[in-house]
Amino acid sequence: MRIFSQKSEFNKLAKRMKSGDEAAAAELYEKLSSKVFGFCMNRVKLKSEAEDLTQEIFLKLVFNIDQFDDKKGNFLVWFWQLSRNAVIDSYRKQKDLTFSDVANEDGEFDHPANVNVQESTERNMALAKVKDFIKSLKPEEQELFELRFVADLPYREIANLLKRPEGNLRVAANRLRQKIKELV
Repeated sequence: MRIFSQKSEFNKLAKRMKSGDEAAAAELYEKLSSKVFGFCMNRVKLKSEAEDLTQEIFLKLVFNIDQFDDKKGNFLVWFWQLSRNAVIDSYRKQKDLTFSDVANEDGEFDHPANVNVQESTERNMALAKVKDFIKSLKPEEQELFELRFVADLPYREIANLLKRPEGNLRVAANRLRQKIKELV
């Protein structure tokens, strides 16, 4: 029942946003931004890229909200399709990293003096292990991982988004969960 109430809640917020209600836009951002950031973070290399991409997705939402028709569908499915397309577009526009992308304003690399090196190294190693695991997945498994475990979308919405049967997605997600347990 939560899925249906969530669907109508988001559809109502989108409808209000469409009519110019800034509070509804702010509420949509508040409810979705952390999930969108997590989704983006799994797709790009740097936190700053994920932040920029998240911002870009919400700008696209603002500029394209008039295209959403609540009579034809679910806002969340429409929104995640918009997000997914934005990520794909960012891959197409990707450029090589320049020195200015990794240096601070003074042209020097950031190196805080009081970093706990052991803690930082352990965290980076664990993160690298997770990223390697995600990269080892097939593209459709990566997408399912991001939509289900990062964005926390219900199976019904993922099925609508990916045009796959909900039952197949549940089985695939359980297999992914098993792979994750083996990794951990």
